[in-house]
Amino acid sequence: MVAALGVPAAAPLAPQSAAPTPYDVFHDLRWLLVYHPSWPAFVLEAVALVLLRSLFVTALVRAAWPATVEWPGFVAEWGRVARFVAIVSLALLPFAVLAFATAVTALSWLFFVSVPVLVMAATLVHPGVVSASWWRDRPAWDTVRVVLLAFVLLTAAGAVLSAVPTWAQPPVAALAGLGDAWCWLHLVHARAGVAPQRRRRPFVVVALAGIVVLVVGGTAAGFAVSIAVQNGRTPVAPERASATGPPVLIVKGFNSEWDGITRQWVHGRYRIRRFSYAGLDAHGQPRRYGRADTHQSLPALAQELRTQVDAFRAATGQPVSIVAESEGSLVALAYIAATPHAPVPAVIALSPLLVPGRVYYPTVGDAGWGTVAGTMLDGLARALSGVGPVDVSADTGLFRSFVDKGPALQGLLRCAPPGRRSLAVIPLDSGVASPAPVTIGLPHVVVPAFHGGLLGDHTTAGLIDDVLAGRPTSGSGFWAGAGDVVGALAAGWQAPGLATGLEPAWRSLPSPSDCAGVRASISQWVNGAGTR
Repeated sequence: MVAALGVPAAAPLAPQSAAPTPYDVFHDLRWLLVYHPSWPAFVLEAVALVLLRSLFVTALVRAAWPATVEWPGFVAEWGRVARFVAIVSLALLPFAVLAFATAVTALSWLFFVSVPVLVMAATLVHPGVVSASWWRDRPAWDTVRVVLLAFVLLTAAGAVLSAVPTWAQPPVAALAGLGDAWCWLHLVHARAGVAPQRRRRPFVVVALAGIVVLVVGGTAAGFAVSIAVQNGRTPVAPERASATGPPVLIVKGFNSEWDGITRQWVHGRYRIRRFSYAGLDAHGQPRRYGRADTHQSLPALAQELRTQVDAFRAATGQPVSIVAESEGSLVALAYIAATPHAPVPAVIALSPLLVPGRVYYPTVGDAGWGTVAGTMLDGLARALSGVGPVDVSADTGLFRSFVDKGPALQGLLRCAPPGRRSLAVIPLDSGVASPAPVTIGLPHVVVPAFHGGLLGDHTTAGLIDDVLAGRPTSGSGFWAGAGDVVGALAAGWQAPGLATGLEPAWRSLPSPSDCAGVRASISQWVNGAGTR
């Protein structure tokens, strides 16, 4: 049904609608965050979520209840389950917001926070569908393994649904429903009539608190690793002063910073210059920049890239190739789309953001689709600023670019820049942040690496050198297949996309597959923007 309604990449979520709690609640929360147009609508939908989900769970538990155990009564159980569903919804809401943020930014590390936490929480709270003492009882292995098996089944079902044609999706979803029913039956039979454990300490509450501490610590560590990778703390030799080869401009990614020292990021005797998010100095040289400089809007950055390419060309007398990473890849592709005659013979996109801007939220404080999700995302971003060096908000220029022009930006990777050598190098983890299958129009290869860590990588360096030298490139068929599998397995755990026709800001934008329309839209956007 969701496929027929035109909701992008939502079919892989369908089996979770009848899955054991909390998978079903996580399913509902992601839909809620994407599909609400105002605060009052969000509140009404949230109340409906708790009431209807708890009613459905109570009905499933009743259907699976063993005949040898006395049933407590439907109304009493519905009230208890409703309280349980409300608590689980509040506990999982921040991680559903992370799934929403993944759909905004297409950053894989957000997925690797939200989904593992969901599984850990599932192993702890699942007895609550039957037991009133779930919050203090230690879960038993006979039900924990059912919950883990349910995650495997839902992941596999989502992968199949992402790969089969629309007409084959209903029978696949029906088979997944049988798997859900088996899990419900085993969970209820294992817990029905079991006496509460004699415990003084609330085991589940303490364990959930431990998960939160682990997530906060892991997030801080993830930021530290990400910044180290982005800033190239792996030793890279300074640029050779005697280099006389073709000029190459290096464009690093989000939240990177630069100390003003140019390093030899590309093998060979190329003349390397670093793109500065802070612009050029009075002598036409790139300035050192800080992390906040990378947070500007895409039109402003594309205009700045145009200025720096022109300056580099004037200094060398030769066309300038671009090697860009992550956010920098979008900046480079937007610049080329807006500058048909750019003096750029080759562009290489490393760790490009595959499908950014799949959901929408208005400016914080305004009404519109995803308004509460945007507000929560803003609060989450500000809170994370306390544990990592990323000082952003939901209204940061870069993120607003993603949500305001999402459909057009998605077309940049679908449409190869005409008249230029190009290559996209896709790390293996990119698929977890984008709906499968992803259409990429640029020549591309998949490599066994993580997002943002390709500059300086030996395999990637060889690919870059081939493109810059005009030689043919080829990637591993094995890793390309592995990338497809990773994307398919993650499909069921992503947020659904917002239907394009619902958002007024998107109605005038071209389809991502309309390459001429994408280039025209990006050109108008970039060339009509201010300089900052």
